[in-house]
Amino acid sequence: MTTSNIKIDNLFFLNKNLIAKRDNTCILCDPSIETFEKFFISQNIFEFQAVIITQLSKDNLHLLYSASPKIVFYMSQELFLLLQKMQRFNLIPVILNMGKIIPYGFPQKIGSFKVTAYKNDDSLYGSLALIISDIQTKITVGYVNIFALYGGHKKRAKQWLKKMAASNMKAFITSKAMFNNKPAQLPTSENGIQKNFCKQLQNKQSAKPFSVFLSPWNPERLHRFYETCTALDKKLVLPAAMAELLHFFFPEDTVYYYATAEVAQQLSPQSGFCGINKQQLAEHPNDFVLQDSFEPCFIDPSIQSEHGFQNHSWLDESNFRHAVEQLDEKMLADLKSRSNTTNILQC
Repeated sequence: MTTSNIKIDNLFFLNKNLIAKRDNTCILCDPSIETFEKFFISQNIFEFQAVIITQLSKDNLHLLYSASPKIVFYMSQELFLLLQKMQRFNLIPVILNMGKIIPYGFPQKIGSFKVTAYKNDDSLYGSLALIISDIQTKITVGYVNIFALYGGHKKRAKQWLKKMAASNMKAFITSKAMFNNKPAQLPTSENGIQKNFCKQLQNKQSAKPFSVFLSPWNPERLHRFYETCTALDKKLVLPAAMAELLHFFFPEDTVYYYATAEVAQQLSPQSGFCGINKQQLAEHPNDFVLQDSFEPCFIDPSIQSEHGFQNHSWLDESNFRHAVEQLDEKMLADLKSRSNTTNILQC
């Protein structure tokens, strides 16, 4: 393992972020605001400037809202679709520069480089693994910011590891967060999260519905919360906007939303979309699990806030906590073997 502040053949640079530079091309991968300003604002030498967003983060979303239209953004099809729907259902403000979708598995020419993107699993949604090659010299690196080596989407890691192993890459680059070696405070797998949630649901009997605070940023996990509630004969009741989001991604579900008088007037009746009112919640509290930001009994592990959840913004940095196992010695040895490199770098 090597720490940051290094160069790879004067083409790839690691500080807090991965930067690819040649001639008039500069590509930043998941840049911090500081890195972005240093390269794209204080310098005017690059004719082609691109940012590749491989994961959900406050910085990445901030750049989408604030960057100049001349900056080209690339992201996964999954993340692009999620951002579209988050805007459509008024969960986040409108983004004017949505950028471009980078296709999965097909090399794309981005300035002086060739970039191939693969689906990744980092416990959030829409993340990417990248193979980046200099077109002229063929020098190649692999980049995956955060990843679940044995996560719920094992086939994704298997695919990008196989492709990286065959690419003769000079280095595999990942985030320092994969090596923090802090003991896990919460379950680090999707199954573990649902087991913990299920256990709390089973042990709670109250005169009020079991209250939760769940995130819209991962529709797959939100769907699993819905399935866990259904298996216990309970109905997960969401705010209308989150219910619409879940219904879009999983149209076969009967999704329940909290139907205030105001919401009932705004929403037209839809198949598989059912309103639950205050009286129903009061009469049968143990039949329902209710999204409630006031005093939630259970909080999605991706959300970590020290300031409570009143007037919570879905753009806050507290929404993007990863639930992945960090690399121990055994996992690191497996990663080196499967990626066909011993040069593991951190940024």
